[in-house]
Amino acid sequence: MKKTLALLLAVLMASLLFVSCSTEPKDESEAGAKLEKKATEITLTGSGATCDSSSVYVGEDGKISINSAGTYLITGTLDNGMIYVDCVDAGIINLVLKGVSITNDDGACIHIRKTQNAVITLYEGTENVLTDGASYKFENPEDTEPDAAIYSKDDLTINGTGSLTVNGNYSNGIVSKDGLKIDNGVINVTAARHGIKGKDYLVINGGTINVNALRDGIKSTNYDSQLVGYIEINGGTVNIMSEDEAVQAVSAVNFNGGTVNVGSTNNGIKCDGAINFNGGTIAIDVEDNALNGFAITKKEACTVTISGVPYNG
Repeated sequence: MKKTLALLLAVLMASLLFVSCSTEPKDESEAGAKLEKKATEITLTGSGATCDSSSVYVGEDGKISINSAGTYLITGTLDNGMIYVDCVDAGIINLVLKGVSITNDDGACIHIRKTQNAVITLYEGTENVLTDGASYKFENPEDTEPDAAIYSKDDLTINGTGSLTVNGNYSNGIVSKDGLKIDNGVINVTAARHGIKGKDYLVINGGTINVNALRDGIKSTNYDSQLVGYIEINGGTVNIMSEDEAVQAVSAVNFNGGTVNVGSTNNGIKCDGAINFNGGTIAIDVEDNALNGFAITKKEACTVTISGVPYNG
């Protein structure tokens, strides 16, 4: 009886393992299929793009303009141009990058000027590369923005299980002038100035994020109130190398989970408010002060390793 029961349990566990292993790719592929089914397709063709939708205008200068909310599946290569979003209606715009390569010699690769909410989805199993030039041309010579390879005036979320490489040769890598949230994906950013910046907040929930910046690594910069200007890391793996502050915020820096590796020739983590180590594993290796904040708290659930001057604040 015991042998029979043990055999039944073994068969059951094997069948459950087979189901869990075999259904996960199916679920991911089904999610991708659903995205493709409801999406407007934009195929980049080198010098321009093809699209059947009246919501998309392909300019002769390589500027691909999108003026309505919805889901857009983007594939192909754009040699010198940008995806430009200026939505006249309410709703969410989701730019699904499926094996995209965009280079813009004198501007941002993705410029989200106006929309209610913006999402960039990295399609499963694809590699996407965005590279801007070392100088930008502005219609108004007094303009200073956009100033990043990915630039959004409104809230931006990055998700998906693909990869994204951002080469910010002009100034910054990824910038949102509102809030910026990263849910997952493999994101590699190099920047001539700051790596990743969310003005109201920068929240990282998962994924693998690698930043190499000549100024600040990741930052949040809104001084309007204590409710904004914060960084929150809840999960994932974040690796930062920077010449200036690796992590900089105004109101708070909250480590709640994940693995964070910080390297800098200046300060490691700098905040006008509190630096809170609530969870996760954080390693800091800097030449200046590892921590520079108004207040610092640490809970037992968080592991912090510091190489350098521990604290200035």
